[in-house]
Amino acid sequence: MTTARQDAVDRLVREFDWHDPEYTPDLAEDVNRLIRERSAVGWTPAHGGLWILSRHDDVRAALKDHTVFSSGSGVFHPRAAGMPLFSPIEFDPPEHGELRRLMAPPLHNEEVRRLEVAVTALAAELIGPMAARGHGDFVSELAHPLAIGVLALAIGLSGNARDKVRELTSNLWQRLSRDGDADGFWPQFRDLLAEEVRAARADPGDHYLARLARTTVDGEPLEEERLHSIIVSLCIAGHQTTLNTISRMLWNLARNPHVQRRLRAEPELIPVVGDETMRRWCPTDRFTRVTTRDVEIAGTTIPRGSRVVLLLDAANRDPAKFPDPDRFSLDRGTSHQHLSFGHGIHHCLGAGLARLEFRAVLAELARHPVYHLAGESERHFENGRHVVFDQVRVRFGGPAAEEENDD
Repeated sequence: MTTARQDAVDRLVREFDWHDPEYTPDLAEDVNRLIRERSAVGWTPAHGGLWILSRHDDVRAALKDHTVFSSGSGVFHPRAAGMPLFSPIEFDPPEHGELRRLMAPPLHNEEVRRLEVAVTALAAELIGPMAARGHGDFVSELAHPLAIGVLALAIGLSGNARDKVRELTSNLWQRLSRDGDADGFWPQFRDLLAEEVRAARADPGDHYLARLARTTVDGEPLEEERLHSIIVSLCIAGHQTTLNTISRMLWNLARNPHVQRRLRAEPELIPVVGDETMRRWCPTDRFTRVTTRDVEIAGTTIPRGSRVVLLLDAANRDPAKFPDPDRFSLDRGTSHQHLSFGHGIHHCLGAGLARLEFRAVLAELARHPVYHLAGESERHFENGRHVVFDQVRVRFGGPAAEEENDD
């Protein structure tokens, strides 16, 4: 490690701030690992002072104990004034339960099974042309349109919303923690959501948004702000994790053609790839909570009213839970125990749909020649927590080195 790199890592371990310009995907894993190794409970002066949990059992316990580690003050921090809370992830019971009930219908297991044929067809439609020409970009030509397309199928987004959601999401994440108020990004998103609500109310159809717009609670229609909070959460969470995980998953497989060949020989391992990818490279790191009482962890007392950062990436690579944690392995047997989908009452509603998308992509790619990276893939953070690939350019077929890559 160069002196400049080591200096940056050491500083970020002492004064952890995931919004610091030097906290890049290239440094983040070293920083997170050292925070975890240094102590069970960390502290940073950033953003008024924050406590840090980074070991698997501690993070899992905090995610599970919503009565002590509250989400009701928002899980994204810092936060531009005027930005509404996201449903249901930034609410505590009893509101959390009601919101989750309203959001669950398009993500129930039977609905996911109903979408399987359409999702499989969409994956084939996107992959086929790239394989036929022998090259392509797995981000712009596959991960992005698949994630948005499946979201639209699941909830009934309009074509206009499909065209705008990704850009609006990226703008929101870039500015949510940087701007003093939400005027530079939320009104544009709110206007799009209002259009979707108006269209849904005029639609006699049976898709989810049309049903949601007609929903009443105690005889009264849902408030516009509540509808906006639900739909924006479905729009963002419904494509962001899937887009980033598919990009990372295929970037990794393109560097490891021997794993692709193994999947062709052992297709029963296809479901493991998504979970091991999410364990090894968490796509949704760094949520926060606020303590409702004093809580002691490993001999350290975190006072009531403290904001606590949960480092999911560090927890997913905790050697006490996952031996040889930096190695991508389909034989681990515990990959599904990662925390990238959350845990407890805030476990991701869309996990089943995301896993369907991962399976559809991998099964379709297994029908085509092995693919290899055809250029560098730049990565950056959105809101200090989502690792976004600008591109993953590949070529199909041809010889390639068979080295194993785990970084």
